[in-house]
Amino acid sequence: MVQKKLTEHLLAYNTDAFQSATTNPWLRLAGTSQLPTQSLLAWLTQDRLYIFSYIPFMGNMLSKASFPSSSSRQKSLEWRVADCFINALTNVRRELGMFEDILRKHFNWKEGGETATKETRAYQDMFAGAGAANQSILVGMTALWATEKCYLEAWKYALSFKDEVPEERKSHVLHTTLIPNWTCDEFEEFVLCIGELLDELAEDIPADSKEWVKCEEVWQQVLWAEENFWPKVK
Repeated sequence: MVQKKLTEHLLAYNTDAFQSATTNPWLRLAGTSQLPTQSLLAWLTQDRLYIFSYIPFMGNMLSKASFPSSSSRQKSLEWRVADCFINALTNVRRELGMFEDILRKHFNWKEGGETATKETRAYQDMFAGAGAANQSILVGMTALWATEKCYLEAWKYALSFKDEVPEERKSHVLHTTLIPNWTCDEFEEFVLCIGELLDELAEDIPADSKEWVKCEEVWQQVLWAEENFWPKVK
């Protein structure tokens, strides 16, 4: 029997939790432009804090990566993995600037005073664990793919309500900047690339191995954190 690809296995591993993480009521309100301002502000400030654990996580992953020096390196798995990590850092640096611009322009935000919620700390702990020196690149890549896959599907869910957005609300930052950021073709291609690399890394990993089980654990951690990361709404 042919073993499932790791991404296929994880997506089928806990479908209820994945659906809960990516179809949260907060996303429906965001997609229909009915989200309370304070709820959007709460999410923005926490996602900004989330980034400050994502960056060192990616730094740890880059420190584990190999950088082939041959002229044909672009074709090697090692180079493509390292290139993926570099792209992730580039993307998140841009997103950090995007968040801070939105906070200043739309919320008169002044830096300082925010503290991480327990849900944000769950992400911080997950990144610290998955990026630890004793964890493999496979485990770290699982964490990266899991977070980005959840974000892609979550924001696509928000976008699915676009026909319900009143005309006068279409210029809101949710619809001009935030939702497009995680539903554009470029982001979807980025997530697809991570998944393909993850499956290549896992090709020779037995499904009952400790490393495979650790990937399942990371997936479960991300699903819990993602479902609870969205602020509570009525």
